[in-house]
Amino acid sequence: MFGNYSLYIGAIKNNNSLKLDYKKLENGQINESSQSIFISKDEILPRDAVHKINASQKEIDKTYISTLLMSDDTKLVKRNLSKRLKDYATTNLNNEFDIAISKNKLFETRHYFEATGIDYIYSTFHILNSFIEKNPYTNSLIVLFFNNKGYIVILNSKGQIQYAKVVNFTTFESVKNTKFYDNDVIGQKLFDELHFFEVTDTINSVINEFYKTTNDVFIEEIRFLYTVKQLDENQIDEIKNELMLDVFYHPISIEEELFELVKDKRQHKSFIIPRKKRSKNRTKILLTFLSIIIVVLVGYLTIPLKELMQENKALNEKKEVVVQKEFSLPNHVERNLIIKNKVKDIFDIIPFDVVLKQLEITKDTSTITADFLSDDIYIKTMQPQLLKLYKDSKVDFEEKKDVVYHGVIENSGAKQVETKMKIYKETYITDEFIPIIRVTEQLETLFPKDTKINFKSSFKSDVITFNYAVSIVVKDPKVFFDIIDRLNNELYSIHISYPLTFTNTEAGIQIDFILQFHQPK
Repeated sequence: MFGNYSLYIGAIKNNNSLKLDYKKLENGQINESSQSIFISKDEILPRDAVHKINASQKEIDKTYISTLLMSDDTKLVKRNLSKRLKDYATTNLNNEFDIAISKNKLFETRHYFEATGIDYIYSTFHILNSFIEKNPYTNSLIVLFFNNKGYIVILNSKGQIQYAKVVNFTTFESVKNTKFYDNDVIGQKLFDELHFFEVTDTINSVINEFYKTTNDVFIEEIRFLYTVKQLDENQIDEIKNELMLDVFYHPISIEEELFELVKDKRQHKSFIIPRKKRSKNRTKILLTFLSIIIVVLVGYLTIPLKELMQENKALNEKKEVVVQKEFSLPNHVERNLIIKNKVKDIFDIIPFDVVLKQLEITKDTSTITADFLSDDIYIKTMQPQLLKLYKDSKVDFEEKKDVVYHGVIENSGAKQVETKMKIYKETYITDEFIPIIRVTEQLETLFPKDTKINFKSSFKSDVITFNYAVSIVVKDPKVFFDIIDRLNNELYSIHISYPLTFTNTEAGIQIDFILQFHQPK
């Protein structure tokens, strides 16, 4: 796979970070290696990581990127049965089993790397199986701890997988959100103790579950594989004494095991096929060869060289104009931030003694429906601030009910907001047209689970625009601002548009708006 001069990038997504493992190779041998870590809390590849990876790919033609499934709830399926599965992607694990993952889960991982491309996607079970093939054990229960999950297999007397399961463990972030968390030191101690009890309980449950299904295999030992050491020797001894089995605790390098999988020429186990690599040298040779043929044809046809150059110049100028149009996509970062700031400004104006019922914002106007404790709050507190945002602002109070005034504030003539934003058009992904179905699937990954995203219309101008109606119910307006931050990390032109409405309901704050996705024709 690796040529005379290649670059391998292993990209491992953890809960809150992305680790890049770089290996430069010459004639298949590593001559330089390095690692980088980026903060990555969302399901979007960080922009600085995108620039670093793409710069490396531009420098070295044969760059191969590999990763593990981000939502790895894979299942092991007998090879003779895997082809019958619908809505699942499958790939080989070993001679006995294939691995199956839902196509939606596989799409999540591919989408994460859409800005850079991805060549190989594996399951953590591939890592575990690779370890077993190099270290054959029998009658063993083996657990690989990775990303707050446990990947468990039980091997029979022939060293074959008899049982497989994925279990989830409590995350450190979950512990931080409990009332028992006071500081990082106490929180870490609490997390370590909780992890120990969860591991012990899980192993007990798995063994009991396994023995209910078979009488042919007797577990003689347990082996834990870890990337980050979370159990100490005393805890290992406790598990050993409680289960009355030998327990071993091994470190494992996910990065090196992943690299070995990619290097294996004998069999292809990735869920996807690697991208075809371009060769700059071959391209230069081809262009030179074509240039010679063109010159010969020109001479043969006795076309004046000057005339040919003028025609080529005009053609190139025409092409340059077209290319420039291709990248004239709306600056989604700027548009999203204008809306974000406008919403924040209006929220900041509403005092504590005013209960907001509904806020509707258009490009030039806004309407605030609220309950007021007194009829002079608007004049004294709100109107002076609203007139900094709008040319005109007025209120209309309905009949007073009890001690509450129900009023509607109408604001019009939005004042121009000057922004000096960097335009990110050079980083937009524009190499292919994306159909509506794929755009919709991509948008669904950017919003909370219960968000309603409905395609409404499309239109063509200099670019193609898809319009979506989005509706979401949240407990805290901060979720809306988090969504904007997530959109701004995208390398596509996706922005919120008007009208934008916040409505107080019994279920929470219902937010409705138009979402626009732009791409070249």
